[in-house]
Amino acid sequence: MGKYFKYAIGEILLVVIGILIALGINNWNEDKKSQDNERVLIQKLQEENQINLETMQSDVLYRKEIPKLLNDFNLFLAKKDLEQHKDSIRHFLSDTFRSTSYTFTQSNLINYINIYNSEFSELNKELSTLQAYQNDLQLISEKGIDIKIENFFEALKEDIDFNSLEITSYDTLKSLSFRNNIIIIMSIENEITFQFNRTIKQSRKVDSLITQRLK
Repeated sequence: MGKYFKYAIGEILLVVIGILIALGINNWNEDKKSQDNERVLIQKLQEENQINLETMQSDVLYRKEIPKLLNDFNLFLAKKDLEQHKDSIRHFLSDTFRSTSYTFTQSNLINYINIYNSEFSELNKELSTLQAYQNDLQLISEKGIDIKIENFFEALKEDIDFNSLEITSYDTLKSLSFRNNIIIIMSIENEITFQFNRTIKQSRKVDSLITQRLK
């Protein structure tokens, strides 16, 4: 009987050890699978972020110049002989016509935040900040277009041929109300530029963190 019990205990120990080994292997496989899935998602996240960055990069110079352009335009409109400066007016009008509304692809960013929101990692924190900045920029840029339509395009539609930039009347351009409209547009463009600069800076920071994570 003693030999039988020793044999039985040995068999039980072997089974337990086998189960523990199997559990360990299974846990290792699950961890490996989880790490692989996270890496794939991070790679997609980096691609998404780089697309957004490239879109913004094309506007860096414009966003740098537009506040000064509008300020110069406002000062220029104070001239008493505007009729003598058609080419300059057309130059200002052409540059001011441009309107940009920013939208961002965020599907992988949102997925990563939702899946790993309990980890409180540096990447998660910076991604949440980036999402907030992108949303703010999209909102303010859409509002900016509405303001420009109301205060610029609507104000000039009877005086300017938008296709040829032919000026049929200088009454609106000479008016104080239109100069005030330019100040309103300049104010919103300054805010858009501020939101733009912090968003692109945050996008670059996230790209750097992702690159480090993938090494």
